[in-house]
Amino acid sequence: MKRNHWFDVGPSLLLGSGMILSTFIAGRTAGAGWLVLAGPLLLGLALLGADALQGQLRGKPARPAPAAWLLAGTCLLAGLLVMLRDPDRVQAFIPGIGTAAWVTLLRPGSRKGCGGRQAEDETSTAAGNIPGWP
Repeated sequence: MKRNHWFDVGPSLLLGSGMILSTFIAGRTAGAGWLVLAGPLLLGLALLGADALQGQLRGKPARPAPAAWLLAGTCLLAGLLVMLRDPDRVQAFIPGIGTAAWVTLLRPGSRKGCGGRQAEDETSTAAGNIPGWP
């Protein structure tokens, strides 16, 4: 295995450790009022960091994509809504949100241009990718 393949798992490890740590924090602060939101906030920061790291590894700008910002804000808003109803339940929803974020942000080819534009390194057309198509 080449040495650079180990760096490819960095974003997944960052997001996974962020999920574990934010679940632990949400569980420890369940009865502490607004401190319960520290868990979803940490998960949102882990999402942004993982997306920025993945962009840097792919040679793109080392900043989070707008979709990552939207997902991090949604995570924080969901944590707020759950906390207002039952603060003890915040710990239960963090692994589900983190898993959905991992599937959404860290899948191959997730950082593409807006508006259906192809990336600069892709020169083939959509029909050119179909086997047997002229």
